Amino acid sequence: MPSRQTNTSATSRSRASSNRAGAAARNEILSMLKDDHKEVKKLFRQFEKLDVHEDAEECEALVKQTCQALEMHATLEEEIFYPAARSCLGEEDVVDEAEVEHMSAKMLIEQLKGMTPDDEKYAATFKVLGEYIKHHVSEEENEMFPQLSHAKLDWQELQEEMNERREALMDEMQSGSKKSGASAKSDSSSASRDMQKNRGSEKDSGKSSDRSASRSSGEDLGEESINDTGLDEG
Repeated sequence: MPSRQTNTSATSRSRASSNRAGAAARNEILSMLKDDHKEVKKLFRQFEKLDVHEDAEECEALVKQTCQALEMHATLEEEIFYPAARSCLGEEDVVDEAEVEHMSAKMLIEQLKGMTPDDEKYAATFKVLGEYIKHHVSEEENEMFPQLSHAKLDWQELQEEMNERREALMDEMQSGSKKSGASAKSDSSSASRDMQKNRGSEKDSGKSSDRSASRSSGEDLGEESINDTGLDEG
């Protein structure tokens, strides 16, 4: 009997420990997603304080940063978080609506990528995106997350998957930024080389023109000299 009680007690402790670890992982996942929400909402508020014409460069940088953050967050949810949520939620409509909202946001993000602050609807497009995100965040945090707080999931495994994917996405973003910077430098170097070549061509052309003018002047002088000699002999 004591042996059975000991085994039962050990199993209970193990189960309790596993439950605590799962709850901690769940809380960290939801906190991470909420932190992402806070960050992008903060960026949208910063944009509202700027003038798209007077602060064009700052606006463009802010829009780019926001779109990148949204794309990374959306990828993480669509690839890992939403499938897990769909598997345990009784109401799949919540996940369906979230995915449709992502699609709408992505359309606006693609539009912004092809625009500049000079475009008439640049600021309006970004503000509409902000309204979409605000609504999306409200539904996730007030409907989906509370339902998931008691869901039976392997939260620890889900956390590991999401952390690994997040790191990979961040590496991809940084790699993309470096490539963009290198491309810009390459374009700048090419432009500089072209300018130098043009200057060199202009100098060569100038020298050639000077030589031609010199030869022409010499020939004219020679003809004048011959004519003068003929006149003297006459």
